[in-house]
Amino acid sequence: MKSLRLQMESLRPATDRPSPWSVPKILRSVEPDGRGSEVDTTTVFLTGAECPFRCTMCDLWQYTSWEETPVGAIPFQLSQVLTTEDSVKRQWLKLYNASNFFDSRSVPQGDLGAIAETCSRFERVIVENHPRFCDGRMQSFAQAIRGQLEVAMGLETIHPHAAAAMNKGMSLEDFDKAVERCLGLGIDVRVFVLLHPPGIAIDESIAWTWKTVAYAFERHVRHVSIIPVRTGNGWIDRLISAGEYQLPTVGMVRGLLACYGDGDWRVPMSSVLEFDLWDWENLSGGCAVCRRTLKEHLARCNRNQEFLTFNASKIDCECLV
Repeated sequence: MKSLRLQMESLRPATDRPSPWSVPKILRSVEPDGRGSEVDTTTVFLTGAECPFRCTMCDLWQYTSWEETPVGAIPFQLSQVLTTEDSVKRQWLKLYNASNFFDSRSVPQGDLGAIAETCSRFERVIVENHPRFCDGRMQSFAQAIRGQLEVAMGLETIHPHAAAAMNKGMSLEDFDKAVERCLGLGIDVRVFVLLHPPGIAIDESIAWTWKTVAYAFERHVRHVSIIPVRTGNGWIDRLISAGEYQLPTVGMVRGLLACYGDGDWRVPMSSVLEFDLWDWENLSGGCAVCRRTLKEHLARCNRNQEFLTFNASKIDCECLV
C-alpha cells in the first residue's frame, strides 16, 4: 500500500496546495430535482485534508491541503461565502471538499455541529464521501441539518479489471453496504460513473458505462452523474504518453446517448441521470457545430430527463465518426 501510495504521488504534476483558511470558490447553478423541475443550487468547494486513499483516477487531491484540517477552518470557509440570500434563493447546497466529508481528518468531528447549523436553512445538503466512511458521524449529521442529506460516492465502474486498477480501497460489496446503510437511515445517495476508464476496450466502454449506471439505479440511488475521464492526476497522463490509453471523445458521448434505451432498464421515477458537462470544452473530437448541438441536447436531457429523444441522425457529422 505504501509503495503504491508513493508511486501515485510521484506521478502527480507539481502544484500549489490551497490553504484551509482561504475563501472557497462557489458555483451557483440549477440541477434536475427528479420531479420534472429544476432547483437552484449553491456548490461550495471547501478545502480540507486529502483523502487517505490514492485512487489512480482522482485529480481532486490538488484542491486539498497536505495536513489535517484545522478545527474551525470549514465553518470559517462557509461563513465567507454563504449568505441569507443563498438560503432563500438556492434551495440545495453542495459541500464538496474533494475528499470525504465524514473523515475527521478532512472535516473535524467537532465542527459538524456548526456546519449543520449553517446548512439547516437548505432543503437538501449534498456531500462527498467514500463508502468506507459511512459511519455514525453521517447519521448524526443527517439528524442535525433538518433538511435532506444526500451522500455522493464514486462507483466509477463495475468492470472488474478497470475497477481493480483504480485503487479505490473498496469493493462492490463495500459500495452496496454503504448504499444500504444510507437508505436505511433515510439518506439519499448520488453516484459518480466514469465514461471510458482505463482497462476497458473502446468498443466495450459504452456498454460498461450503461451497465454501471443500471447497477447503481438497481440499488435505489437517487442521482447518477456520468463523468468523462480527464487528465491531470498523473497516472492517466502517463498512460496516454505511453500510448496505452485514449481519452473519451465527443464521438463517444454521441455513441453513449445513441445506445440509451438498448438495455432493459430505464431511469426510475423520481431519480435523476445527468451527464456532467463541467469539462466539455476539453473533450476532443467534433467540429464547432456538432459539439454545440450535442452539448445543447445533453443540457436539455439533464433538465427534462428525456434521453430517448436523442436522434443521432440530427448530428450526422463525419468528424464524429
